[in-house]
Amino acid sequence: MTLGGAIRRYTREIDRLASEVARLQRHEAAVQRQLVVTRQKLRRAEARLARIRRRYIAALKILRARLIAIYESGQPSTMAVILDSRGFNDLISRAEYLGSIQNQDNAIAERVARLRDEVRATVNTLRAERDRLAAKRAELARTEAALRSRQASLTSAKGLKEHDLTAAKATGHRLQSAISSLESKIAAQSQYGLGIASGQPLPALAPGAIPPGTAISPFPASYPVVWGRTDQGIDGTTTPGAPLLAMGSGTVTIQHDPYGFGASYPVLSTSFGAFYYGHCVPVVADGAQVQVGQQIAMAHYGTWGNSTTPGGFEIGRWPPGSMTAGAAIRDWLIGLPRVR
Repeated sequence: MTLGGAIRRYTREIDRLASEVARLQRHEAAVQRQLVVTRQKLRRAEARLARIRRRYIAALKILRARLIAIYESGQPSTMAVILDSRGFNDLISRAEYLGSIQNQDNAIAERVARLRDEVRATVNTLRAERDRLAAKRAELARTEAALRSRQASLTSAKGLKEHDLTAAKATGHRLQSAISSLESKIAAQSQYGLGIASGQPLPALAPGAIPPGTAISPFPASYPVVWGRTDQGIDGTTTPGAPLLAMGSGTVTIQHDPYGFGASYPVLSTSFGAFYYGHCVPVVADGAQVQVGQQIAMAHYGTWGNSTTPGGFEIGRWPPGSMTAGAAIRDWLIGLPRVR
């Protein structure tokens, strides 16, 4: 699978997992709300059970006291009341009294029975609420476990996507670097072709023509040079296509700065320092070993980097320093002997 395909697949998986996580979070919130409601119901049921139990215990005490009183005093029979009454009015009064006692006893018994039934019903309700609470807690635990699993999968998918994106960016950077290098080489060849069309590069100097360790001007005596301002190096112009020489024997490395010194430009490392030939088109390969006075570059035609003046150049110490660094070598560079 290509990097692009893997990234798209991980993106779809991340979107799916994110949707699943959001759904589980909503479900978790709903279960939490239901859990709160169930707990409130359970607390109300427990409070009601406590109140009914207190009333039930109080009613049982009243009933117990009444039964003890009846046992200790002896409940008179209806026949005894009739025989002991003193006249009809006394009989009626005694009968009404006995009836009220009986009604009171019945009411006490009924109250006790009713409270007993309420206690049983409340206990059943309490058990049901506890069962619902346990079920909601179990459901919440399952939801939280599923949510943790989805979040772990989401984190893993994001990590894989980030890994592939990093790999894609690295590949893109490598490709861009390769493209820039090719463009630089093409541009250099194009500039070199222009130089070849206008005249052949300088032939090599005879061995020993310049004493070892001697520094020479990068500009042949046969080409004009106009020195310009000083910044990081020393600016100036020469004839487009003019050869630029190695100021000393050493190694050439090719640098790339399309928006500055050029798509490619040489840096010469010698025994007396390293120098960049900005806005100059290299004519030797990267890593080339060169001799003093050997041509290593030529002045550009038209535009090279941010130099838009044909034949423009900037020469300075490598690596470039501050915007006043060129002043330290200006007189030395201009005063170097020009040969060829």
